[in-house]
Amino acid sequence: MASLSDRLEYLLARTGMALACSLSERQAAKFAACLGRIAHGLLSSRRRLAQDNMRRALGNSISEVQIRDNVHKVFINLSCTIIELARYRKIGTAGLKELVDATGLEPVREALKTGRGVIVATAHFGNWEMLPAAMAAHGLPVDALALTQQNRLVNDLVQSLRRDVGIRILETPLNARQVFRSLQENRIVYMAADQHAPAGTLVLDFFDRPAAVVRGPALFAVRCKCPVIPMLLRREEDGRLVKVTGGTLYPPESGDEETDVRYMTAQYLKFLEEQIRKWPDQWMWTHNRWKLKPSESNQESNQT
Repeated sequence: MASLSDRLEYLLARTGMALACSLSERQAAKFAACLGRIAHGLLSSRRRLAQDNMRRALGNSISEVQIRDNVHKVFINLSCTIIELARYRKIGTAGLKELVDATGLEPVREALKTGRGVIVATAHFGNWEMLPAAMAAHGLPVDALALTQQNRLVNDLVQSLRRDVGIRILETPLNARQVFRSLQENRIVYMAADQHAPAGTLVLDFFDRPAAVVRGPALFAVRCKCPVIPMLLRREEDGRLVKVTGGTLYPPESGDEETDVRYMTAQYLKFLEEQIRKWPDQWMWTHNRWKLKPSESNQESNQT
């Protein structure tokens, strides 16, 4: 049974969703920007974490003024993404097609011709929520991995919004068989691959610092012999959303699974880093991405 705090959080989410849906597109954008500014001011620990992450990742290529400005925009982008998710039912399929046109989806359609499914590796960048929704709106069969929220009421509400626009949800933590089944059905499996992974996983450099990286996208691709396509949905100044796609990556089939997993992971991680360097205001720097202890980094280095 849901606790009182869970119920209050759910009512707040429903109220916010109703408010977002009552606004015009322009009003909703202004509302989201206002929420982002408030969050930037109130969430001081997250603001400092984002500034420190950006400072250490981008080094001398960016000034302190630019760091503060970019982090401010990061909070606004996150708020815009949340408000746009809340408006899915109002936007509808036709609206999604207008917001995100079919340009850039051809590599995905081409990859599906293998009959083995496709993994789209993405990041919490721009509007990562709307990318699978846009794919579904354009008739592509897409399953998205989505973290199960602690508050089941809010979780069910959010998942229903995603399902309403045609996304099939694979809730995490999940059984690997679910992903294998999706790929066997020749569907797109949409995975965010930019956050800290649990200890004992793959360690690769990300912005020249050792980072624990999820093995999932590459591992499933190697075992199912399907391609991985790195893809992002960038938000532009005028509010337009533009797809950015890396090259289609096929498993090298070297005969050594671990070598192939490392190679493919390094390739799409390189694409993500390149795009984040170009558009630092688009990525979720508020996440504690580099959690590895020196001993964990050294241990992995000794194994490679």
